[in-house]
Amino acid sequence: MREEGYISPRQASVLLWFAILPTAILFLPALLALRARQDAWLAVILATMAAGVPALGIYLLAQRFPHYTLFQYCELILGRLAGKMVAMVFVLGFFLLNAVVIREFSEFLTTAVMPETPCLFFAFSIVTVAIYAARNGLEVIARCTDFIMPLLVAFIFVILLFSTPEMSLRNIFPFLENGIRPVLGGTLITWPFLGQVIILATYGAFVNPPRSLGWSLISGLVGIAFFLGLVTMGVILVFGACEASSLTFAGYNLARVVSLGQFLERIEVLFLAIWVAGVFIKITLNFYVVALGLATVTGLKEYRPLVAPLGALNTALAAFMYRNISEIRQDLLMVEPGWTLTWQFILPLLLLLVAWVRGQRRTGA
Repeated sequence: MREEGYISPRQASVLLWFAILPTAILFLPALLALRARQDAWLAVILATMAAGVPALGIYLLAQRFPHYTLFQYCELILGRLAGKMVAMVFVLGFFLLNAVVIREFSEFLTTAVMPETPCLFFAFSIVTVAIYAARNGLEVIARCTDFIMPLLVAFIFVILLFSTPEMSLRNIFPFLENGIRPVLGGTLITWPFLGQVIILATYGAFVNPPRSLGWSLISGLVGIAFFLGLVTMGVILVFGACEASSLTFAGYNLARVVSLGQFLERIEVLFLAIWVAGVFIKITLNFYVVALGLATVTGLKEYRPLVAPLGALNTALAAFMYRNISEIRQDLLMVEPGWTLTWQFILPLLLLLVAWVRGQRRTGA
């Protein structure tokens, strides 16, 4: 099945930002400081270069199968049975990813803002709104980003600008104190976030004109690397590697240090509002992708009836998959890198290799 309607290359690029940045700027700087210490910013650069490999694979697959989604050309490349099995791996990957994001969202609000409120309340609230938005289609999701994206970008710059008095250049030296190995470890931790660039293969079929998909990929990855690198550098400069590694929500803590006399303080409230809006887009997009993929694999002509049941399952899974925020951090450090490398890196490249060897391509849906 395919959805009616198209999005512009710019909207595709911005959707890619929201698929990665909201959770990355909150959790990743502290994890990078734990592994790569003061060279955390360098790990972001290396991870972006690594993410360029599957991004190139996505682009080449899109050129071979224009107007087809990732779930559709799995079957075109591998045949009916094997293609459906691989497509279901991608569906499962996005489904589990969304459960993690929902739990990260609810844990953050419970831990940092409302400790007396159960996580399930926040999960149910965001999922209810995301289900409604996902049922309205990709164009509606893309238009939501037109309002939220300028606020997110402006607020990142505001935080970095007004936290400058708290920064110290000594915190980023010595450069490569322990060699390149810790940086490579940080690169591996960054992969579960930047590897989500594969999501563009699921909605890239609806980008108009199709030849602009390459621009969407490049601008999306560069923008993500730029802002993630800035926030990571800001966290290291303000807190130092040792203190930053002990933080749970590094981006939020960075917003809390902003103070301009008695005039501009407590702007973490604005951070909270904009961040919630960004995570809403991410969860909604994941719901849309999972429902679209499942409808494609099962042969349904309409994805919308699947959104609500998937939302209920995602909420239940998010509630039981972790016991606390410490388990989420441990999962991001130890489990996610291996699992995400499998379905975000290896599988797309194998699809491209098989399509190239067999000389497969289509000219239209």
